[in-house]
Amino acid sequence: MQHLAHNNTIDQTKEKAGYFIQINNQNCHYEVKVNDFLAHKYIDPYPAYSVRPMLNGRILKSGKQTLSIRITPLQGEVLSKNADLAIRLLRYPNMLDKENEFGGSTIIMEWEMPQVKEELPYVQFDTIFNAEVPYVINDIDYAIDLSKMDEDKLLKEVTHKFKEMHRMMSEDYDSFNRIHKSLFERSVLSRYYSSEFVEECLLDNKESFQAERENIQPIENYVLKLYGNGKIATLERIKDGGYIIWAKDPETCTESLSLPLYIYKDKRDNQWHIW
Repeated sequence: MQHLAHNNTIDQTKEKAGYFIQINNQNCHYEVKVNDFLAHKYIDPYPAYSVRPMLNGRILKSGKQTLSIRITPLQGEVLSKNADLAIRLLRYPNMLDKENEFGGSTIIMEWEMPQVKEELPYVQFDTIFNAEVPYVINDIDYAIDLSKMDEDKLLKEVTHKFKEMHRMMSEDYDSFNRIHKSLFERSVLSRYYSSEFVEECLLDNKESFQAERENIQPIENYVLKLYGNGKIATLERIKDGGYIIWAKDPETCTESLSLPLYIYKDKRDNQWHIW
């Protein structure tokens, strides 16, 4: 994976707005996609949870953004009558103004799933919202449409790349961080990270994985998933849809650490790169 030149840009004179989604769920699992990129997934066994992930990494430029939420059973094949999920989409005008709560939030929209009154395998909610951001991320413009590739060839290539990165993490994490840094370079624009914070994140990842080295699981029992309208690939665990790069707690057998990894194939060099 070599380093390609990027044409991503940011207008430093514009508001460094941040978009977040507050999610409160009970007795269900769910996944949230923004512009067909996975923004958040809840697959834990616990019946209730609240989270507020940032969406900027899935917003590539100003304008209309798609939001899709798929709610699935916590257990079994159909949703519990007690399943519930509510969201609140929030905008903060200035993510650099930490002392004043980033300028205060504005509610863009709210939604709560209807009460489950019949046997349903899932509930799907799709909508569109408008976002104004100061940056343009155009790496995806160079991505090959993977949905048009031969499925067997695609699976073989993606698996090879994931196993290569998996090996790098265990043998030489610094070499993995060198290619992983491209993701954080985009975050400098979309999440307004400082270069110092990026270096801290890369170091934290290295230390976390080295501490869990003995518990990192092999790449097996996975399924290929495409996001970003067919341009981004990843491998997910068949069992629960979790990330394929993960560590298992030897006592509880639950996930103690995981790393979301996505790759795309750039038409300029026909090579795989981290998204």
